[in-house]
Amino acid sequence: MLYCITDMRVAGVEPSPMRRLFPLIVVLVVLGAVIGIVLWARQQDSARRLAEDRADIAETELVAAQASLTAIARVSLAATATAVAENNEPEMALRRSLDLVFEAYKDPSEGKLKALTDAFSSDALSFERTEAEHLISGGLHLAGGTPYQLEVLSSTPGGSGDTNISTHEIWTYDEVDNQERHVRCVREESDQSYTLRKIAAGWRVEDVTLNGPPHRADC
Repeated sequence: MLYCITDMRVAGVEPSPMRRLFPLIVVLVVLGAVIGIVLWARQQDSARRLAEDRADIAETELVAAQASLTAIARVSLAATATAVAENNEPEMALRRSLDLVFEAYKDPSEGKLKALTDAFSSDALSFERTEAEHLISGGLHLAGGTPYQLEVLSSTPGGSGDTNISTHEIWTYDEVDNQERHVRCVREESDQSYTLRKIAAGWRVEDVTLNGPPHRADC
């Protein structure tokens, strides 16, 4: 080919314009390809960075949303726990009051009964005094080996801020004398209704009512 071109030049024949432009075209094509590859690479890099930025923003928003939901859940749980605790206050107060009664039965005395006046109104305390006076008159007390059983059947708000609580109770009156000799053992099962009232010191039992006759059996 070179020989032919040389011969042509020697003979006075010049290469065609297309032949002269061909190297330039090749250079331009290669240059265009390189520029295209560079632009494509830059576009890909920009798209990758944009995607990473969006992913970072989405992750930040997700973390913020999770933190917000966690805070809301904690506030909701705290509010629920507070509401539950407030609703259970009368029931807890009743249990504490009956615990005091049980302790008084284990060591009955006028002093122990007077100590119950903070937990019971005078009318309610008269209901609890019946067993205590029986023990005091006979010089007896409960052995205390079997605590009472209390099941709350219902707890409903009443008038003037009172709360009415219905219970099913089992009391074991294991009576012993001063020498701890067993005298009598009676197991009493009954349904009762209590009215509790909110006072400055907490809750006080205002009224006690038997719902039907109690069931008694020797134990």
